[in-house]
Amino acid sequence: MLLVMVFRGLLVLGLIMSLDGRKKGQKTKPKAAKSSGPVKVFGQRGMTVGLFLDPNLKTAVPVLDIASRSLSPWTYSDTYDETRVPQHLSQAQCQRSGCLTPDGVEDMGLESKPMIHQTLVLRRVQGEKGSSGGRKKKGKKKGYFYKLDSEIVNVGCTCVRPSIFPQKQ
Repeated sequence: MLLVMVFRGLLVLGLIMSLDGRKKGQKTKPKAAKSSGPVKVFGQRGMTVGLFLDPNLKTAVPVLDIASRSLSPWTYSDTYDETRVPQHLSQAQCQRSGCLTPDGVEDMGLESKPMIHQTLVLRRVQGEKGSSGGRKKKGKKKGYFYKLDSEIVNVGCTCVRPSIFPQKQ
């Protein structure tokens, strides 16, 4: 969970820094990173850019034990994908079907449901650097590139009223 917030913060910081460098009324072209250029990935054209992540970045978010104190408690499980940055993401799983009363008794009149968040990730894909489409040419290198993607992450659980659908007779 903390890694997701750090990654999202880095993306926002990068956008702010790129916008901050522009002067009002001046049009700027994005600068290509060293050894960057046109890339063809699964039939789509794109542009490569340099990505620098600061490993020294620390967040000031306190870690609270909110998952176990909630009326709809949850636990986290780690998901791993070697083609994704970040490779590890934590997914919340609700521990109960109903919600807890202040006395600690499960109330089945309410339902425990996950809260979802769409987050940005980088996905490693294989492509051909310098490709202009068509046949493969001599000297072209195959390599891996990263594309921006999104994933749905369960971040916690909350209590909701059950959905009731009236039946027609």
